[in-house]
Amino acid sequence: MSAHKISKSQYLKGLQCPKSLWLYRHRKDLAPEITPDKQALFDTGSAIGELAKQCFAGGVEVTNDYWDIQGAVDATKGYIKRGEDIIFEATALHPIDGGYSRIDILKRVEASHEWDLIEVKGSTSVKDYHYDDMAFQYHVFHAAGYKIRSCQMMLLDNTYIRIGEIDPKAIFKFEDITPHVLAKQAETEAVSGQLGYILERKEEPKVSIGARCFAPLECDYRPYCWAHVPDYSVYDVFQKPKAEEIAKLYGLSLEKLPRDVWPAGNKALDLESYLNGQELVDAESIRVFLSELQYPLYFLDYETLMPAIPLFDGARPFQQIPFQYSVHIQQAPSSALEHKEFLHQDQSDPRKAFVEKLVQDCGTQGTIIVYNQAFEIARNNELAADFPEYAESIRSINDRVIDLLVPFRNRWLYHPNQKGSASIKAVLPVFTDLSYDDLEISHGGEAMRKYGAFMSGNLDASFWDALWEDLSAYCKQDTFAMVELLNVLMLKTQTSSDYFAE
Repeated sequence: MSAHKISKSQYLKGLQCPKSLWLYRHRKDLAPEITPDKQALFDTGSAIGELAKQCFAGGVEVTNDYWDIQGAVDATKGYIKRGEDIIFEATALHPIDGGYSRIDILKRVEASHEWDLIEVKGSTSVKDYHYDDMAFQYHVFHAAGYKIRSCQMMLLDNTYIRIGEIDPKAIFKFEDITPHVLAKQAETEAVSGQLGYILERKEEPKVSIGARCFAPLECDYRPYCWAHVPDYSVYDVFQKPKAEEIAKLYGLSLEKLPRDVWPAGNKALDLESYLNGQELVDAESIRVFLSELQYPLYFLDYETLMPAIPLFDGARPFQQIPFQYSVHIQQAPSSALEHKEFLHQDQSDPRKAFVEKLVQDCGTQGTIIVYNQAFEIARNNELAADFPEYAESIRSINDRVIDLLVPFRNRWLYHPNQKGSASIKAVLPVFTDLSYDDLEISHGGEAMRKYGAFMSGNLDASFWDALWEDLSAYCKQDTFAMVELLNVLMLKTQTSSDYFAE
């Protein structure tokens, strides 16, 4: 047996990039930090796994420490010997290549010596890499002597609507992926053997960077392997597989890129702006955009919660639940700004109170300005469906929405320091003095995570007041940022001739 035992997660890491696996095993100094956002994902996965167990009455669990592989293997065999039919965290060890696997649920086929492998995933559909995940599990269990009837994914059903307590048997769905798993066995066996040899090397493998660094997941070691890559490179202006080809021919730097291989459309404008060091201004298109605005102006932004396991009646897995908004209001061009906001500060469904105050604060006339309207409009459509008594008012709000992203996405205004991005976080610092750096909450994912901790009861009450203050400051910054960017657009139509600004 190989001295280098490889777990399922290590196999997947090595399948994506053998260098990544080597670094994981030999360069502990490069181990990535477990951020609060990553920890939240782990915690969500654990909660989903615990809920899944409730679907299998009478199951027993292998509880050995993660490093005690042989102990877990022996415990699994012991449970089988005494006749258990359902084993959580059942563990097997490949007798030749040293691969080992902990399957979420090992379920005996009734009155037989066959078994079903069941893996629980916190997603609503099977991803391509899930096939590789289960292929490795089958590879190990089959070689260890288990007769496997089927390989199944246990997924969250996004059509499930919570009414009362969560029904574990209704919130999950099963998908049999056995044919895909069997089709991958030759590849799995070959790769498992190769990874053992790679781990025996004293020096790290020489693997060039490329599209593999991003798929199926962004590699933990990208900061290490990409240290030599410019902040703005061919990977920012081409799709990743194309960028890999371009880099092999012309290098990573955009300065060396021949004009005849430039991308088309906005990316070409980005490149020209970057290489010339000049700002793009299409003043006429901006004027047309601004002509559509009708006062009063409402600058609006939402924050949402997206729990995998729905917290409220009438909600589905991963449904985005709005819990906060900020709105800056300007009644006329010379008027002072007003600010209004909503932040649900109770551990209950925020949606009805959110809708009621939103309809009140947004009035019935004037333009509603958002940044990336697809998000707010989608949330509004969901609210209209869930609260039909407000559907007409919500549809009226949607009819008044104008997307401030449009001028920046279309490159009517573009600064070379945006480096190909039109996100508000990229646009704001190059045209204004505003920054999120001094805020306790600086991005939407952080707002979602911290509010989620409150809503699920995992945040001590002594921290609540600070949370309200931080959430309010963050969301207010988003809408004030839109005020400032609109002012920038107005100024550009007064001071700039079309296209490249000096």
